[in-house]
Amino acid sequence: MSLAALASVAGSSPPVFDAHNHIHMSMPGRVPPFDARLLHNWEAENSAPALNESISKHARNVASFFSPTAESSSGAAEFDSNIVKGMALMSTQPRDFVAVDTVCNEFEHRRNGLLCGSIRGVRCYGVHPWFLHEAEADGAACVRNSDTNSFWWEQYLRQSLMNCPSACVGEIGLDSARYDPKTQKPHTPIERQIEAFELQMWIATELQRPVSIHAVQAWGPLLDTLNKKFGKKKGDKPSRLYFHAFGGEPAVVDQIDAAAGKRMKLLGFAPIINFRSPKTADVIRKVGIDRLVLESDRENYILVKNDLAANANYIAEALEMDPSKIEKTSENAFRFYGIHD
Repeated sequence: MSLAALASVAGSSPPVFDAHNHIHMSMPGRVPPFDARLLHNWEAENSAPALNESISKHARNVASFFSPTAESSSGAAEFDSNIVKGMALMSTQPRDFVAVDTVCNEFEHRRNGLLCGSIRGVRCYGVHPWFLHEAEADGAACVRNSDTNSFWWEQYLRQSLMNCPSACVGEIGLDSARYDPKTQKPHTPIERQIEAFELQMWIATELQRPVSIHAVQAWGPLLDTLNKKFGKKKGDKPSRLYFHAFGGEPAVVDQIDAAAGKRMKLLGFAPIINFRSPKTADVIRKVGIDRLVLESDRENYILVKNDLAANANYIAEALEMDPSKIEKTSENAFRFYGIHD
């Protein structure tokens, strides 16, 4: 069943929210290398240097696709913009903070203009374990810092979050399965990944921000970190945790609950990653609709709609529920991200 079909079942368009994607990265070519000039203007308004035109053009294309106007392309007009109500854009490293900002700025521009079908974009800043080695290389190239154990991007991340009180920390986490094809070793040793994860969790705790967490073949060290480095009292760790593209066994949910206590804990499943595994439906049934969000985890924004439809159908089938009730996942996402409509 498509999202349009879901809408017809419900009698109106259900407010579907994509809780995790990377559509700012789907521009032609790569996100430009980190611009060192950003490091010297943390506290200045509008301090970012002139944006690469490919980022600006991409942001306009994305916003037009999800918020079509009369001037939009014919491709955008095919999309039912009343279906997707919002999305969280997850950065992967300091290089793409500006790209996340630019796409979200376009969304906001269209919302402020009261354009039909305009949607909410949630900024998410963080350093992903897959890209930590690139962030380290950028630091070596543009930062004069003799302390090789510290993370040069800490203040940039902190200031980016402070500049946007509604921003989330993400995507962060641990991954022991991602290898350099040349060396057959992790791009970044797990010990260094843990240091980066801890730092970003502390920042999220300090600033009281939600966190989107990536974990692949690293549940042991991730749970150890949550249990040993962060307490169980209020204020000891972030109050809202979202485990995206969850690939753990059902028993891991119990371990997460024990480590996180009464904090808000959500799970998401990406069709391109999770739907081939038979345990995914078991986990969905274990946690129930009140702890689930839809996500696409896509870079290609054109594929988001179909993935959200697949996600909605899969969850509805696993829970044996009316597909029109899937909008509960959007309510969960709105609560997690602190969105008040």
